[in-house]
Amino acid sequence: MIAKIATEETEGVAGLETGPMKHPVTAKIQDNLLNVHVEVKIKYGQNVSKVCEELQTKIFQSVLQMTDLKCNLIDIKVAGFAFNAR
Repeated sequence: MIAKIATEETEGVAGLETGPMKHPVTAKIQDNLLNVHVEVKIKYGQNVSKVCEELQTKIFQSVLQMTDLKCNLIDIKVAGFAFNAR
């Protein structure tokens, strides 16, 4: 839920990749390390690298602030682009 909220608050992200039987945000703890995987759509015309970097930073900071867990891995997958997003 924390990663989902961070995704919605990040400028340039159009939203999560949704669909039937799809889980756009997954988080797993293995060996006391948190791994987060997020599938997003980026607004057309945005700098993809910059948006993904900002999203990773925002997720890391939000998770650390709310749970006191450090993320080992934050994997951002760009699943597509939103051409009509505002």
